[in-house]
Amino acid sequence: MNHLVLVHDSERNKTQEDWGSMTWMANQTLSGSSVAVGRLVLRPGFSDSSHSHSNADEVIYVFKGNVRVQMAGSEIDLQTGDALTIPLKLTHQIKNIGKKEAEMTLSYSSGVRKYTAE
Repeated sequence: MNHLVLVHDSERNKTQEDWGSMTWMANQTLSGSSVAVGRLVLRPGFSDSSHSHSNADEVIYVFKGNVRVQMAGSEIDLQTGDALTIPLKLTHQIKNIGKKEAEMTLSYSSGVRKYTAE
């Protein structure tokens, strides 16, 4: 039987670091979901580590700011309202190239996304 799961703000798993923050909105542990969705905030000039996901595609949706995604020897600039799909196993990195915080959602095709630093 299908059922709805409401995840309150106080239940979300948030990581705060020098580079910004990551807040999980849905994943298998948090909500029993077969997808994972997080909110990434990157401070100006900061980036995540170069990495890949062996079990999930990733969709980045930028709702504030400007970021550069490095992957497969290319650089792709995204701005507010842009989305990019990154296929599983493709090494990538997201960097805030703007002067203000960049905010985006990261959605994964698995509720337990695997992360491999490169």
